[in-house]
Amino acid sequence: MSLTIAFIGLGNMGYPMAKNLITGGFTVKLYNRSPEKVKDLVTLGGQHTVSIAEAVQPADVVVTMLSDDEAVKEVSDQILPAIKPGSIHLSMSTIKAETSKQLAEQYMAKKAVYLASPVMGRPPAAEGKLLYILLSGDAGAKEKVKPVLEAMSQRIFDFGIDPAIAHTVKLMMNFMIFGVVEMLSEVLLVAEKTGIDKDIFLDTMHNTIYGAPVFKIYGGLVAREVDNPNGFAMQLANKDLRLAQETAADAGQRLPLAELIRSHFEAIIADGGGKKDLGMFISHLRKTL
Repeated sequence: MSLTIAFIGLGNMGYPMAKNLITGGFTVKLYNRSPEKVKDLVTLGGQHTVSIAEAVQPADVVVTMLSDDEAVKEVSDQILPAIKPGSIHLSMSTIKAETSKQLAEQYMAKKAVYLASPVMGRPPAAEGKLLYILLSGDAGAKEKVKPVLEAMSQRIFDFGIDPAIAHTVKLMMNFMIFGVVEMLSEVLLVAEKTGIDKDIFLDTMHNTIYGAPVFKIYGGLVAREVDNPNGFAMQLANKDLRLAQETAADAGQRLPLAELIRSHFEAIIADGGGKKDLGMFISHLRKTL
């Protein structure tokens, strides 16, 4: 591939995404605060860099997959002085729309392009190139990065030219996931306490009225109640839910269900469970309901 990519952020999601770009034939410059995560990717053909500037300077596309708004802002402060005019920042993190607006202006001032491209999917989907990408921003830049996005995903949803929109959609989609997890946890607890076989219940649910992938994935996670350190940590879920509430508030709306779910997240975090996977939500409800 002719495009050179800088990939910044090799966490649970970023690592398999970068791996797919390398095995897809792209030249990929890698940067991560913990350099040990780069070693295996270098053996596949990735190129280790010791600074963000070193990764970004030759890059046509800069991909960031980071934990929150502050991390994206902090990394962008180092990207902006180094980025080439005409290069594209693919911002794949879950952040607020307001942050994306600010960043888009900063990249424009450098004659570069900010493209919002948050993803839907857990680490196994990232590994299998089965992510869904929510995209918004400059039309020409979207066309240029299309091969990059396709190398990491199964489908791209285009939400137009406003880079804030894709981030807003991602927050609302995550809010719906958290609502599903709350409902599944409550229902499966009732099943447990009334002697209903949870596997049969899930089979019934999946093959009647709730057969969507989100119910199948999270239904199994909640029913098995096995913590996954590479999954969706409660503290990150709580961050996303807070951003969803703030986004709704900016539009003059409330998310009443989010207030209930957020109270559970806050209690789990206060009890030391912030790094537990979202599928462990049921454990908290069992102790408190």
